[in-house]
Amino acid sequence: MLTEEESRLFEEMMTYQEDVFRICLGFSRNPSDAEDLSQDVYLKAFQNVGKVHTPYALKEWLFRIARNTCLDHGRKRRIVRFFEITARPDNAVETRTPESSADKGERLNSLKKAVSRLPAKQQEVFVLREYGHLSYQELAGTLGIKQGTVMSRLNRARRAVTDSVKEGHHG
Repeated sequence: MLTEEESRLFEEMMTYQEDVFRICLGFSRNPSDAEDLSQDVYLKAFQNVGKVHTPYALKEWLFRIARNTCLDHGRKRRIVRFFEITARPDNAVETRTPESSADKGERLNSLKKAVSRLPAKQQEVFVLREYGHLSYQELAGTLGIKQGTVMSRLNRARRAVTDSVKEGHHG
């Protein structure tokens, strides 16, 4: 049974469901995986809610669980995903959509690929920022690094993604 304080913390955690889902989506790049991962995150959070000693740290704590859950999942899926990406025909989107949508799908694909190619530390900062909308301060707290480190990793990640998408689009 949860204490009154734990119940209150868990209710507050539920207000971050959308952020947690977006973070999971950013890491998994697949809505149904993101849904499963979000549920795992909340299950872990529910089981460990007693470990949260300061309510203001709740959001960072929850996002840390989300990040770790996604990274664990990613390690298990990496080999499988490599074969899925290499086997999938690039024109799969085009066959069932108008050209404008195909172009959008193509851009989205090259963005996903660019993000997946980032070094792990840049990728997690990029995903947590762009998908989870964490502030620099929240990123620093979630990842246990300095805000300056967050900013430089994010800057490098954004530059790499932008360059990669440009190359992919013109090549």
